[in-house]
Amino acid sequence: MYSIVSSPCGDEMQHLTQPEWVAIAAHRLQYRWRSVNPGQLEDVATELWKDEHLSGLDPAQAVDTWLTPILPPPPSTR
Repeated sequence: MYSIVSSPCGDEMQHLTQPEWVAIAAHRLQYRWRSVNPGQLEDVATELWKDEHLSGLDPAQAVDTWLTPILPPPPSTR
């Protein structure tokens, strides 16, 4: 289990090391995929870190951005 439970904001995010960023992203992935092995989620988070666009984002935002294509669409308001 990961001990980091919140994502840093603003300037704090710029000071994250790669292991910190990966831990936060892996925690966010675990929130979405509770049945997946935490080690596998850390591997996925490491791959996200390697993506230049995603690693420039807050870790939780990066995970949400990466997951966007597979999230269900919002309910219709018709």
